[in-house]
Amino acid sequence: MMVRAVFDTNLLVSAFLSRANPGGVSGELLRLAKEGSVELYISAEIIAETLATLVGSDRLRRLYDYTPEMALQYCAQLVAAPTIIVDAPPVTGAVARDPDDDKIIACAVAAGAEYLVSRDDDLIALGAYDEIKIVLPEAFLRIVRGSSQKP
Repeated sequence: MMVRAVFDTNLLVSAFLSRANPGGVSGELLRLAKEGSVELYISAEIIAETLATLVGSDRLRRLYDYTPEMALQYCAQLVAAPTIIVDAPPVTGAVARDPDDDKIIACAVAAGAEYLVSRDDDLIALGAYDEIKIVLPEAFLRIVRGSSQKP
């Protein structure tokens, strides 16, 4: 049984930044999605925010030694891998502490996702939204590995 999930911006940024460390949890989750163990959904807004974060931070570019072109190529590959949610109905007020995160919830709702995977404290604090469980990447990795071992 394949699990339906949305990965938020911070997980996608982390996967890119840890590309030299293939054992990282974020990179492993993206790999599992690419090989079909996870039915991954992301929105154009999540990809745009990922690109803006990677390109807009001189500090990250210096620390992790990448160019804006490398970030653009990564985000272009993201567009090809998962199912892209377009025109998700807006969700407002879901994340009171950070309304900017409402777009992440909107993507998960539109996708009919079972899980939203994040390290964002504002999202994690919710625990769930409707039927969508909001979990840390490590917890989601255990869920995916557990579900892939069931008949």
